Amino acid sequence: MSKQLAVSAAFSILMMATYVLFGAHLAREALAPTDAAFASPLEISAPELPRPSSLLPIAR
Repeated sequence: MSKQLAVSAAFSILMMATYVLFGAHLAREALAPTDAAFASPLEISAPELPRPSSLLPIAR
């Protein structure tokens, strides 16, 4: 990798990080979560995983 390309890549990453940290959306969003976010409990469910023997026909 050439020196110029390495500097360009580093500068690009630095500018993207700066935009994420100090972008226009920052002025409109709260930094701390609000109480409304924790008002109702969160429940997550996932389907049951298949048995390993059904995935490997050789193991039957």
